[in-house]
Amino acid sequence: MIVNSYVILDNLRSAHNVGNIYRSAYTFGYKGIIHVGVTPEKNNPNFLSSSRGCEEHLEYCRFSHIIEAIEFSKSLGLKIFSLEIREKAKKLNSALIEESFALILGNEALGVSETAIELSDRIFTIETPGYKDSLNVAVAFGIFSYSTYIRH
Repeated sequence: MIVNSYVILDNLRSAHNVGNIYRSAYTFGYKGIIHVGVTPEKNNPNFLSSSRGCEEHLEYCRFSHIIEAIEFSKSLGLKIFSLEIREKAKKLNSALIEESFALILGNEALGVSETAIELSDRIFTIETPGYKDSLNVAVAFGIFSYSTYIRH
């Protein structure tokens, strides 16, 4: 269930990716976005060109460390999910998500941090049939959101 759900951006570096995630989050009905660490601010020109005004419609907060963002999300009663390529991850195409959640998206080069993985209630992965096994973080978020949306 996307309603009342949040996205946690854990040290993303690309303002374009962050802006695109905001655009998708607004489109799919997320409640807010949480920035962690070096994730670019909303006043970045590259962010603004990608978000297309969607930042005005989403709640926003910032934390220095992922643990703070997770604790905040848990205080809202949210389940903590991570989207990452992991052996123990549940394939997204077989997942039914029926609760509100905070979805952690990791750094473009390093992925979701080990700390975040350890504190996650569930880890999801997008199975890909091609040669490359990873997707752009904003694209992966769009696939996750669409998959979650169409199942409700």
